[in-house]
Amino acid sequence: MLAIDIIGLVMTVCLIGIRYPHFVLGAAIIHDMGRVVMALFLHGNIESIVAAGAFGSTDVSNLNSVLKNAVIILSGPLANYMVSATVGGIERERTINLFNPCATLQSSFAVINLRLAILSFLVNLWHFF
Repeated sequence: MLAIDIIGLVMTVCLIGIRYPHFVLGAAIIHDMGRVVMALFLHGNIESIVAAGAFGSTDVSNLNSVLKNAVIILSGPLANYMVSATVGGIERERTINLFNPCATLQSSFAVINLRLAILSFLVNLWHFF
């Protein structure tokens, strides 16, 4: 089952990049696809996906270890980080612009993906422990 949480997506847009909501939605799609691909790679049965940007979750059954669950949880932020590193351009940004969601960016898609990876990693660690 796929559920789309509008409140989570709006909160993600506000925390990640209010100037670039279309890039935030693209990064959220990359985030959820990273989780789906990893769940399929580990031969897990996907029970439900809640698409809420950085606050989303994926319930996977048929996994026998905590390590596999941790890999699936962290595969979304890893996918965003890989896209951010592949697109490049973060080194040209000022450091203050990396943390300011209202800043005008030169390489906006890379910075948005990096921000989403960091926020999602922190939220997922909070939920995991």
